Amino acid sequence: MSITPPLKIISKTPIYLVFNFIFIKSELYIFANEFFFTDFMTQKDLSALFSPYRFVENLILIIPPADFRKLEGYNIEGTRIFILICNGCLQLDLNGKVYEMKTHDFLDIMEMDKICLTSFSNDLQAWCLSITFEFASESLKNLRPGPHRPLIDISQIPVLNFSAKECKTLEKQLILLENSLFDTKHVYRQELIRLYFRSFSLELGNILFTREKDPEKTPAHIGKRDFVTLDFIKLISKHFATEHTVKFYADNLCLSTKHLTRIIKTTTGKTPHAILYQKIMHEAMEMLEDDKITIGQIAEDLHFSDQAAFCKFFKKQLGMTPTAYRKR
Repeated sequence: MSITPPLKIISKTPIYLVFNFIFIKSELYIFANEFFFTDFMTQKDLSALFSPYRFVENLILIIPPADFRKLEGYNIEGTRIFILICNGCLQLDLNGKVYEMKTHDFLDIMEMDKICLTSFSNDLQAWCLSITFEFASESLKNLRPGPHRPLIDISQIPVLNFSAKECKTLEKQLILLENSLFDTKHVYRQELIRLYFRSFSLELGNILFTREKDPEKTPAHIGKRDFVTLDFIKLISKHFATEHTVKFYADNLCLSTKHLTRIIKTTTGKTPHAILYQKIMHEAMEMLEDDKITIGQIAEDLHFSDQAAFCKFFKKQLGMTPTAYRKR
């Protein structure tokens, strides 16, 4: 099994990604491409594109190779997504960057990320699995399905390239999950769905453990700090445009600012401020790509006191003004 080879960045926009139990330090090739601009869709919106045999509303949606092409061109956010490429390749836009995934590649995308699958090869055979945090928690029962790594890392893009055997192992689990969803009249349908998702997660975790020198040191269960971190990320995704203080997030989590900072620093290696500011910056840079949106409007939409305050914040974070970034 090998990690996707280093890929060169040809765009100036920084990359931000939140990732859960898979944490592989690697770079990716980034390709210039045209973006598909549509409204962002949640798991519930996506489910409407598919047969009821493919999903349980607000819990899980599985998209097998036969239906995968229906995803082309849709912008998606607000859902955890796994993508497994069994054959062929595709290009996708992730948080404003365009990447290529090839045969046996695997990608895990968190709820706060924005993704659009932009183009597929003719021979593409790929799976997509979308789950909610509630479904994963209920299915795994706090079990940690993989090596103990920092729960998120904003600056890395963890794409894995599995062996053919490993890819086949995961595909078998996805087929079992697909079959359990298909039988809508089964008395224990939801129980089987959770069981096979758990099985998929454990097989994935076992594959990831092959990268670890000492898997015995990995905690078997997800701790309270991990759940706090996930809840913090969900709050950031929802409120970053209007709430710019760590105190707001700490209060919502019933924690002191100091305690929340300590937890987030431990699980992510970054402060809550750093994560919040990166999310604000990503949104600002995405809006700056559209010349129709004035800098004043961006400042207002992101709830800065005025345009000057926004420009000062932007320059401090990126080292250039919004105007300079737009003209780059």
